[in-house]
This record gives sequence, C-alpha cells and structure tokens, in this order.
Amino acid sequence: MSKSVIVIGAGVVGLACGKELSNKGYEVFIAEEEQYIATGTSARNSGVIHAGIYYPTDSLKAKLCVRGKNLLYEYCEKFNVPHSNTKKMIVATTSEETQILLKLRDTAAKNGVKLGLISGHDAVEREPNLFAISALVSPTTGIVDSAGLAASFQHQAELNGASLALETKITKITQNSKILVSGISGGKEFEAEFDFLINAAGHGAHKLTQSYWPEAPPLPKNFAKGNYFSIAGKAPFQTLIYPVPGKESLGIHYTIDTDGRGQLGPNVQWVTQPTYEVDKTLEAEFRKAARTYWPGVEDRELIPGYSGIRPRVEAKDFVIHSKDNIITLLGIESPGLTSSLAIAELVAENLK
Repeated sequence: MSKSVIVIGAGVVGLACGKELSNKGYEVFIAEEEQYIATGTSARNSGVIHAGIYYPTDSLKAKLCVRGKNLLYEYCEKFNVPHSNTKKMIVATTSEETQILLKLRDTAAKNGVKLGLISGHDAVEREPNLFAISALVSPTTGIVDSAGLAASFQHQAELNGASLALETKITKITQNSKILVSGISGGKEFEAEFDFLINAAGHGAHKLTQSYWPEAPPLPKNFAKGNYFSIAGKAPFQTLIYPVPGKESLGIHYTIDTDGRGQLGPNVQWVTQPTYEVDKTLEAEFRKAARTYWPGVEDRELIPGYSGIRPRVEAKDFVIHSKDNIITLLGIESPGLTSSLAIAELVAENLK
C-alpha cells in the first residue's frame, strides 16, 4: 500500500513537491487555504529563471538554483510552459562597480556558472538604450510564466493521482507514529491522518511549525516588501538588465515578461504590516535607480504595478528541515521559483 503525504501550500514549490511525490508513487493530498493556486509569493515576483550567480558557494540557494534552472528549462520545453532564455546583463556604471563585477564573476564560477565580462561598448551594441562601462553577461538567465508553471505542476500532479483541496486551512499538526492534521475545509472542521507532511505554506509555514518545531528560525521583525512599476509602451530592452547588487537585494532591475512587457523592480521596502498596494510616491526612487543604466527612463511613463512580500526567516539561506515524518520549507524567497523542481527533488530524497 502506498504511503500518504499531505503537502500544505499550493504555490509553485508546493505544487512541484506534489508533482514529484505523486510521480514517485505516494498518495498525495495538497491543501491550499486560498480560492486558487499560486496566489501568494508565486504570483508576486519577477518570473526570472535565475542562473545561480549571487549565492554563497555550497549554500542551498546556490546548489538548488543551479540544479533547478536546468530542470526548469527541460520541464518548460517538454510541457510547453511559456518561457524564454532572454539572457541577462549585470552592468557597471563606474570603475568601482567593474571591480564588483569581477568579484561576482568569481562567486558565480564557484557555483558552476560561467559569466562573460564585456566592455560598455559591446553592452551598448547589444542593447542601444543602455548605459554601461562594462557588463557581465549571463547566458542561462531567462523568464518563465509563473502562473502557467504552477498550473502545469498541478495538472501533472493530478494526472499522477494527487488530490487538491482549495479553501482548506490547516490549523494544527500533531506528530505521532503518523501525522494528524486538523483544519477547516469549505467552512467545515476536519481531521485526517497521513504518513508524511510537507510544510510548503509560504508565509503561513512558520506559524504551523509552532506545534511541532518550536526552535524554527525566527521571522524578521519587519516584512521585506518588493514593489514593481510597469513601463508604458515598447519594452526598452530584450535582455534582462541588473545593476550591481546591493546589501539587501539585487537592486531595482529591469525585466520583461513572456508577453513582452517591460517592468522595473523590486525595491526593498521594510513594512510592519504586509500590504500589496504600490505607493505612487516610490516612482522617484525607481527613476533614480533606473537612470544609472537607462537614461531614457526620463522620457517614459512608469505605472504602479504589483508588489510582493519576501517570505524571509532570519537564516540567510533556504531552510529545508526534516524531522521524523515532517519536512518543513522556510525562507523560500528568490530563487525559490527557479529552484522549485530541485527543492521537490530534495524533498522526495529526504522522504526515503
């Protein structure tokens, strides 16, 4: 008889776990408290397929991003998920920033990612609207339709026999020889037993740990919010354009979606309460940041877009914690989308 698994959270990572585990022969039940799949962090990001450039060597982020990137491109090709290998340039606009690029190239190389350093002239030849004195070119960076990816993961999981329950909130987890979960589904209370549990609940994951893992890494005191502004009219670049990274983020960068629309973001805005409204007054901050590498931003209209809250914990890396028959996923911020299939692969290995 096959073992049963409940996956809490139907974001991209939870659905990837459901797909992988159902494919391995587990009886999978996916619980999602919202009305639809992938409405949280999965729907509120840049949709970038990251190369694995920035993360400390041997960190989970580095390993799972590089592995996940390769798996993701293969998956998108096989199952016709909209995506594009756009490539990316990280640009220096001063000689000091060029030195930062050289260090970044070394970090990427340790992660198995090869980047090419080109002159500002070559960078501008590739993207005429750009200003740069040098740039790192990442040939494996791209974009993916995150909603389409989540829907594909759901479809594949259900083909494997997995069940998805929407509007189903898990409120308590009791760990014995089996796992007893309590919650509310469709307005009615329920209890159910499973052999294994995967806590992939995103922003709700940490609260669930209180009933079985009180020593879990704490949450930051404030929430790290990222805002985006859409660029009206024709997209100025076809390549993704990033400044040199800052201390808290990769900087306000330029991306394009699978429909060809350009946008700027995210910034880092520390807030005491999670809200998803984009403050129009942030436009000046975005223009100032983009002006360093895109002088033409002055002639373009920027429209408040969307925002997201990074699901951070104080640990700087992904937290994938296995204890007995529960696996907990915390801090799955960027590059979580890119890493989703590699995370699912690791979860399946840990269940063995």
